[in-house]
Amino acid sequence: MKNVLRSKNVLVNEAFIAADLVLNKGFIESIDAYGSHDFVFDLEDKKITPGIVDLHSDAIEKEIEPRIGATFPIELAICELDKKLAMAGITTMFHAIGFEDNPKKQRSIDQANKQIQIIHEANKTHLSVDNYIHARFELSASAAVEPIKEVIKKGMVHLVSLMDHSPGQGQFKTLEIFKNYYSNYYGLNEEELQHVVDGKMNKDEDKINDLISCVQDHKLTLLSHDDDCIEKLEGLSDIGVKISEFPLDLDVARYAVKKGIATGMGAPNIVRGGSQGGNIAAIELVKEDVCKYLCSDYHPSSMLQAIYVMKKDANLSLGKGFSMISKTPALYANLKDKGEIKVGYRADIIVIDDEHIPKVVLTFKDGNVIYNGIMGSVL
Repeated sequence: MKNVLRSKNVLVNEAFIAADLVLNKGFIESIDAYGSHDFVFDLEDKKITPGIVDLHSDAIEKEIEPRIGATFPIELAICELDKKLAMAGITTMFHAIGFEDNPKKQRSIDQANKQIQIIHEANKTHLSVDNYIHARFELSASAAVEPIKEVIKKGMVHLVSLMDHSPGQGQFKTLEIFKNYYSNYYGLNEEELQHVVDGKMNKDEDKINDLISCVQDHKLTLLSHDDDCIEKLEGLSDIGVKISEFPLDLDVARYAVKKGIATGMGAPNIVRGGSQGGNIAAIELVKEDVCKYLCSDYHPSSMLQAIYVMKKDANLSLGKGFSMISKTPALYANLKDKGEIKVGYRADIIVIDDEHIPKVVLTFKDGNVIYNGIMGSVL
């Protein structure tokens, strides 16, 4: 089915231009002069941009367990989240599925494997957006290596990140910070806390290297997580890490970019004005041009809002901001035909009304409408 969208604000090469955009058979067929077609859907001055590409979100966990102890079936959770993603303008989602052992979290090895299987199958049958997998490997979870390798070999995983949540580094600078977090968030008693601490400190280097080799053999992008020092980045670069997620300070982010490692930060950090964990505010990295893309982390609707916050607080153009949530993450994930409004690319398109609080009012996936928030419109 062919659709022709007209707007005075179509995002092409980081600039908004007046154009008629032709979508046909799932792809962008042409970008024509404004007013050159007779039968069009005229969106006036609403912005037309590429669909959002989100490389890291664990929003599925909150969909499964919105309250501690109140769980819903994974099949239902992914279906409901898929609808919310379409409304948020996210047309390509990488669910960050954590492999670690903690019976009071959704991140056990068995649970992670089950989530991946269900998401992968659902994505082939009834979901609206592209739901992919970003496997998060906790370095202490040696038992997760074989299960992760298995889903990689089956083509179910697109990204792999290395996490180290052991106390004394990264997100948890001290043992006290670590214990306070796990005690308050997961309700662990002292005995349970000590068990978690002991487990986090136990890492099998041979197993870790085995998984890294598997990632490299399958040509997947390897990411790191919560990098807190230059020395760590040196080692990560040597093993092929291409992206540093959530670097914890400005110097680390600068060094990562200097080494050719991309840097990604959370959109909620931008929108809220700071880090939930007391680390560096992402806007500071944006101002220094050492934040290369944004992910939703845990809050998908923050992606769009962050673009406008960056314009206000960092004087970043909207065109550049939209690249940080579409073109750039698509490139890092090796998605060859997504992330731009460009002839021959997939017609993953969103329409934005930013007269008041910016909101997505139309979402196209492969040229088909999967969310329509414009009252009375027919496509």
